[in-house]
Amino acid sequence: MDCRKLKYAEESFDLIIDKSTIDALLCGSRAFKNVARLLREGQRVLRTGGYYMAISYGRPEAREFHFKRDHLRFDLQTIKIEREANGHQIVST
Repeated sequence: MDCRKLKYAEESFDLIIDKSTIDALLCGSRAFKNVARLLREGQRVLRTGGYYMAISYGRPEAREFHFKRDHLRFDLQTIKIEREANGHQIVST
């Protein structure tokens, strides 16, 4: 199924987990337009109060603006996980 044109009814899901789908789309042609279409569709199939969880290797500042476009209405919360040289993880919000 094409993530930019989902075959689900509106408000079908409480949660969408995007594990690097945005990252993959950003590697192709018309990247920003395709990400905009993905997020529009994700928003369409999310129930009111639902969550869209995006897992990305990209820096938050390189991904967040996609969720802030005029045609979207996401309340954005970013949780950044960094790895220290000793292998431990640091979580910051």
